[in-house]
Amino acid sequence: MLIGSISSSNLTRLQALDLTSNNLSTTLPSGVCELKELLELYLKDNSFTGHLPLNLGNLAMMVNMDISANKLSGELPASLSNLQMLGHLNLSHNTFDGHIPQQLDHMVNVEPIDLSHNKLSGETPKSWEKHRHIKVLDLSFNLLEGEIPSGGKFANLSAESFLGIYALYGAPKFHVPLCLDKTERQSKSIAARVIGVCTLGGSALLVIICTFTGISCYRKRRLLKHPDDIEILRGITLPVSQRELLHATSNFSNANFPGNGSFGSVYKGILAR
Repeated sequence: MLIGSISSSNLTRLQALDLTSNNLSTTLPSGVCELKELLELYLKDNSFTGHLPLNLGNLAMMVNMDISANKLSGELPASLSNLQMLGHLNLSHNTFDGHIPQQLDHMVNVEPIDLSHNKLSGETPKSWEKHRHIKVLDLSFNLLEGEIPSGGKFANLSAESFLGIYALYGAPKFHVPLCLDKTERQSKSIAARVIGVCTLGGSALLVIICTFTGISCYRKRRLLKHPDDIEILRGITLPVSQRELLHATSNFSNANFPGNGSFGSVYKGILAR
């Protein structure tokens, strides 16, 4: 079993590199991407860390690539789309994240693609419907969402391609919630908004009713605490003439002015019975 790091110096004419099931634990050396005659690369079941080299697309002659079961992370480089001779790609069982690059639809000869058991997010690229040769696609146990494409080779895929992903929807054969057409999605969105507005409106109305009820109860309690005032008010005959008001308030004297009320100045006075 090999341990430590690897070096790609003086291997410029190498066509196959198989280091499967060792204990290699460094980052992938960018020099590997200078092996332009490399056809097969097998680094499965190691402990490689870091990101895939951005210049991975330099391996234009690559036919088979398996870098699964490592500790690689980061986003998949768009340069993978340069591997147009690639027929087999396995990057499963790592911790790759971010969206799946749209440009991967340029790998027109690839048949199996295994990106399962990562942390890839976003939607399944609809452009992958253009793949003419893809036979196996495994995106299981990622963080994908949205609609599963239904055209092209996706028509031949099964639920096994999307296991353990709970934010997808699409055709019944994928064992995910049914795909809603645009009109139905818009109708449900509008209905949700209407319900939200009605809920807010109902809450506001309830607050207003409770407020007026509270004020009414408060006023009733105050009157009950002062029954003498009630009897006095009952004995007053309205309307009261202006002369009586002038006399009761001493000609609206400032001495009888306690303050302002909701409708203007308030004066106190005693009306003759």
